[in-house]
Amino acid sequence: MIRGFYTAVSGIKSQQSGMDAIANNIANVSTTGYKPQHTAFSSLLYKSINGGSGGIAMGHGARISGTNITLSQGDLTATGQAYDFAVNGEGFFALQGTDKNDRVYTRDGSFQLSQSGDKMYLGDGSGRFVADKDGQRIEVGESFDATKIAVFGFPNPYALSPAGGNVYKETPASGKAEALASPDVRRGYLESSSVQTSEEMVRMIETSKAFSLNSRVVQTADEMEKVINQLR
Repeated sequence: MIRGFYTAVSGIKSQQSGMDAIANNIANVSTTGYKPQHTAFSSLLYKSINGGSGGIAMGHGARISGTNITLSQGDLTATGQAYDFAVNGEGFFALQGTDKNDRVYTRDGSFQLSQSGDKMYLGDGSGRFVADKDGQRIEVGESFDATKIAVFGFPNPYALSPAGGNVYKETPASGKAEALASPDVRRGYLESSSVQTSEEMVRMIETSKAFSLNSRVVQTADEMEKVINQLR
């Protein structure tokens, strides 16, 4: 019964993490350029009850194996603002802090002017600067060349690591960022969140049911353990 107890507990923890991800998606249904994230599960080690190849395989629960990003295109909404940009198609804007190695990527193109020294640069609301294809800040003077805004692609963008604040970091699995030759960047537009509320609600119901089932298994295992202890 102890094995069943801990197996169900692992399921509860996994489903709770899944519910947290769903709740975060729903909370960002109005966040510019947001891409929904979902947890992926994998089974823990299986063990043969009889110890041989022909025995009954018994699992030990589930664990979180990673976070998947859904990179579907969000709707483009016209804003008419000079420093609003949206990527139509694949790719991400690059943002960097004062350290050029501190680079993150985003689909949120709601930019603004950021001052550094006596110059103005294109940046975001968190103090980062938008990078061009060479990784340099984009200076905004009397005239502004919007074509300097670079869009970067990855061999495997689904393996990017969410870094909070609607930005992502490069990982060994995602591959190195490369500037796209002919990105489709729309000025005066923003990309809406691609979260589908109806899909998230379905996932929430499924996850809630799985959580409840594991909870009942924990309760049943505990009750059976009590009965066994009373027989001793």
